[in-house]
Amino acid sequence: MRKNIWIDTDPGIDDAIAISAAFAAGERLKIIGISTVAGNQTIDIVTDNALWLTELLGQSEVPVVRGADRPLIRAPHPAGNVHGEHGLGYVVPPKAARTLTSDQGAAAIYKAVMELPEGETITLVPIGPLTNIALLLRTFPDVSARIDQIVCMGGSAVEGNITATAEYNIWTDPEAAEIVFQSGIPIVMCGLDVTMKCLLRQEEIRQLEHAGEIQKQFSRMLQFYFDSAAYRGKGAVAMHDSVPFLYLLREEMFSGEHHVIHVSCTEDTCRGMTIVCDGAYTYQQKGEPKNVYVLKDVDAAWFGRELMERLMCYS
Repeated sequence: MRKNIWIDTDPGIDDAIAISAAFAAGERLKIIGISTVAGNQTIDIVTDNALWLTELLGQSEVPVVRGADRPLIRAPHPAGNVHGEHGLGYVVPPKAARTLTSDQGAAAIYKAVMELPEGETITLVPIGPLTNIALLLRTFPDVSARIDQIVCMGGSAVEGNITATAEYNIWTDPEAAEIVFQSGIPIVMCGLDVTMKCLLRQEEIRQLEHAGEIQKQFSRMLQFYFDSAAYRGKGAVAMHDSVPFLYLLREEMFSGEHHVIHVSCTEDTCRGMTIVCDGAYTYQQKGEPKNVYVLKDVDAAWFGRELMERLMCYS
């Protein structure tokens, strides 16, 4: 049975690869819609990227909704140094012919979820900052009954990638992340603990370059990573945002543990830290449930093969 999913995203190189893999898994995943959020680049850039990408992949009928243009209470912090001026590495996407379905963000997500046939639920897959999802849950609390789970890319139980303690998506809007994590909805956290093991190698990028025209675009995006300071001289790059989708395809290929997770909303060096506090801290409520399933390991060889298979299927 196909699983209904809604993608919330800030494309972003690895976002674009992940979305492409998700569309290629149409036999298992039914993408109800896509919402954009300010993160890797400004809301205008990431929204244009989402429109172009869905058009490139032949998915123009899938709704694209413009979401929040900034975190709940903080200033935006685009990551152009990681994803490039246009957000997609060496790809400069032309203006898409298709147009936005809505600019109402959380309200449009709510409408789409509540219009699902009676008895159907949805899995939310946020792979950017959690601003839109927090707004959805706070503004329309009745939507929770129709959400099966939230499988997000973000966080870490070990170390960060924008600071020593925080992963970028959570650091960008920690207040939104804390709202989502404390919502009572089942959460799967695909954080750096597992995503740093989910790689594509330079040889695989070359395979994409010499395949079809769509794969050539994937290659031009990904090569930007290899030429960046973070990955220069390394043989592989982490495909963070693809992890939630491959987890939904084959959960048994991953392992993890349930934890009580809170998000630090301070202004200091712990901003955005996803704190594992399973009974060790005094502010934890007695009997507080373990609210987040934290992925920690993966069959890495399978991950690389599966992702490449999905990306190579476009003709």
